[in-house]
Amino acid sequence: MTADVCDIAIVGAGAAGLSAAIFAAGCGGGKRIIVLDGAKSIGAKILVSGGGRCNVTHERVRAEDFNHGGPMHPVRHVLKAFDEHQAAAWFRSMGVALKREETGKLFPVSDSARTVLGALMSRCTTLGVEVRTGCRVRQIRRCGDKPGYEVVHEGGALAARRVVLATGGKSLPRTGSDGYGYTIARSLGHSVTRTAPALAPLVLGEEMFHGVVSGVATLA
Repeated sequence: MTADVCDIAIVGAGAAGLSAAIFAAGCGGGKRIIVLDGAKSIGAKILVSGGGRCNVTHERVRAEDFNHGGPMHPVRHVLKAFDEHQAAAWFRSMGVALKREETGKLFPVSDSARTVLGALMSRCTTLGVEVRTGCRVRQIRRCGDKPGYEVVHEGGALAARRVVLATGGKSLPRTGSDGYGYTIARSLGHSVTRTAPALAPLVLGEEMFHGVVSGVATLA
């Protein structure tokens, strides 16, 4: 067992991982919390979301909005514990002023996703959360009969009493969301619900004239 020990290891320093770290640290108790991420600089998906402006939530969020044929009760439980109003208030508490646009989406007044990323990082720093980059997690092992886990990453290993997987899905592999978190979850004995694409690219043949507009974003 490595001498590098923490109370909570969070795998993935995206929006979910940083938020989990902030809430865990905010519970008090002097916990040592370490967030591990494989990228050299974090927040790639935050910075590209909402066309680079990062819409943090919508003025109204319902469980029915996530109805893709699966059960709705998990989503209802999440929204009951932390709804869109609480989410907006949370961002404002970190200094992120929000504005509502005609679509109902809430964006930072600055129109910059870096405002959101900066606020999350600043709160982590204030709470003493340690964020380590360039530390892609390769394996998580249970510590035999003892409570806790050994987290093996590219920079070494650490022992953690609790582990949070916040690796994202498969939506954007170049940012680290390549689905490897599912492999880690399965290795620990968890079952993984079959996923389906929610965002899909349009791939055009070279012979199509539309190809010249590749990479151009439009506002509908």
